Amino acid sequence: MKRYIVGLVLGLAAHVAVADAVVSDAAQGAVVAVGEAAPLPAGVITEQHPLKKAYVEKAGTGALLFRPSENMPEIVHEDMLRGAAENGKTPEMVSQFIGYLPKLTVLPCAKGCEGADYEAAVKSFLKGYQGNGKHFKERGEMKVQVRWFHHRPWYLRHVPYGEDIFGVSFIMEGKLVSLGRSSGIGIGVTTKNLASPLGARLAAELAFTAGLGLKPTFLREMEEGTVRKVAVAMGEFDSAVTSALGSENVRSRIEPVPAGDEYKALLPAVDGILPGEIAPISAVRYYFGL
Repeated sequence: MKRYIVGLVLGLAAHVAVADAVVSDAAQGAVVAVGEAAPLPAGVITEQHPLKKAYVEKAGTGALLFRPSENMPEIVHEDMLRGAAENGKTPEMVSQFIGYLPKLTVLPCAKGCEGADYEAAVKSFLKGYQGNGKHFKERGEMKVQVRWFHHRPWYLRHVPYGEDIFGVSFIMEGKLVSLGRSSGIGIGVTTKNLASPLGARLAAELAFTAGLGLKPTFLREMEEGTVRKVAVAMGEFDSAVTSALGSENVRSRIEPVPAGDEYKALLPAVDGILPGEIAPISAVRYYFGL
């Protein structure tokens, strides 16, 4: 399990300044301004810890906006904070308590989230999120909802049609964030195999970005130019192919929180931000590499 935390520290904290390609599915593809320069809503702040503030400034990827509460992830390991502030790096080996992560409450999807395979996938997701349980203590709560779940019967696992999928949604910075993974058409990976690394990725994003005062990867602005155009084409191709082969596009994304009660159970959000309260967006943005 030690390799788990080392991998998270090196993979996320050391390289967190490199954002993944992001794309909007809107026809005009307008870039949405982040708007940190505008007055913040009442009670909303950025990280005030001096070492974390120094790290955020070095990283240059944007400060996390939040309302303080026990739900927020927090890194408290002094050597890690000092290393991040001084040179943007963290210790290669950490064998002690690092900080706090919110306890996950996993809500089922509206249809199909039931049975032994579903329960096994959720258990695997939580295990991936919790790691070895020694480096992070649980504090507060974060609500997530399973958005995608499809588990193929064994006799369809190597048929070139359909795939296993697993993904969750939650609200952060007033936007609906969805992280998903798929097995690939005709590949024998199961929902249980997909769920564990997804949980680990969520923990890493919360701990080593939000826990240090940075915006998580999925809240950063989209890139313009050639990278963006390529990502648009990839997203459209991905949706077309998966649909034709009997699956669904579970590409990680953020989008406006739909009106109504569908996602009301996900509130209050972990960061205390209300839907549309900060830098609202009007279209879906897909993320590649999440």
